[in-house]
Amino acid sequence: MGFWHNVQYECDYKGISRKELAAAASFSVHTISNGLKRDGMPAADIALRISQVLEVPLEKLLKPYELKDFVRIDRTVIEEKKSLFNKYYPLIQRLESLPPDATKAIYTIVDKL
Repeated sequence: MGFWHNVQYECDYKGISRKELAAAASFSVHTISNGLKRDGMPAADIALRISQVLEVPLEKLLKPYELKDFVRIDRTVIEEKKSLFNKYYPLIQRLESLPPDATKAIYTIVDKL
């Protein structure tokens, strides 16, 4: 992927529209569309402004992304989720073994809390 595809990826990741990026970096929205179509490079000043707006090093936008760049995982979050799963899984198993009426009653009680 080229520069503009990397820019599009960063915009998608950060929830920034093309219009917002263009306004913040002071260039035309069509510049992005044309760049994506042509897979070309922008002028140096535009590239620098884009990297500043996206808060991404210019070098990162210039180099091809690798697969690992697309998978942004916070290991702490994974460990927290795993810990919660391990903590509550035995309870879920016991709930699953109850008759449907009892399960419904427990859900009702929990909802009221």
